[in-house]
Amino acid sequence: MSAVWRQVTAFFAKEAMWALEALPPTPEAATQRERDFCHAVILLDLQPLTESRLDDAEQRFHRLRAARNDDEIAVAAGYLLARSRQLYRQRPDHAEAARLYRETMAHPRGGPWAELARVKLALLELYVLPAVNPSARIAAARTLLTGAGEDFTRRDLHRLIARATLFYDLDPAGALADLLAAEAIGGLQGEPHADQLVQLTELAWEFGRTAEAARFHARLVAEHPRDVRAWGLAEKLAGRPAPARGRFGHAP
Repeated sequence: MSAVWRQVTAFFAKEAMWALEALPPTPEAATQRERDFCHAVILLDLQPLTESRLDDAEQRFHRLRAARNDDEIAVAAGYLLARSRQLYRQRPDHAEAARLYRETMAHPRGGPWAELARVKLALLELYVLPAVNPSARIAAARTLLTGAGEDFTRRDLHRLIARATLFYDLDPAGALADLLAAEAIGGLQGEPHADQLVQLTELAWEFGRTAEAARFHARLVAEHPRDVRAWGLAEKLAGRPAPARGRFGHAP
């Protein structure tokens, strides 16, 4: 099975299905259960992803959960059912996706699947599920910080909440606090981390925390030296206004 899973993780869905179907029969129930799960996973990757193919995959996940609901395959099947309902269907069922994410989070063997479900549920709470106002969306997502089992889950939740706070034009002090919490946890790499340092620099500067803004800008320059946003931030920190159009020879 390891060779089949390598094909799956490399997104070679057709080749993975061929390799899976070429495996000899097995008398081992656990091995067959893994194969059945793998078959359903591959169906979600095969293109074109039709409604009938989704029906097939979801039915397989349901059968796996009905056969037993006390192992990692059952947890993963529930999570992938939620993803199917949220993302893949022509008519998403966000309420059912949220229910399945909560079920995954509550499972005694939720593990990493529960952590993934918590972050995906936060996105639904922040942008999709019914809420009386944006502040209620932020509050609902913030409750998910309680019970998060991994630091990186808490970090990602803080980042999502900060982004939504700015998106809904709510108090930016809350966004700054969440971004500071995310940065304290650490672990981000590449462009996502550069984006976070840019946001921290801008928000700290807006709140008059100039020394803190300068520290975040210095880190942006040191850790992401090719990020072109550093120049504009340096101008802002120096108190120089943004250049008017045409200043550098471009047509006004």
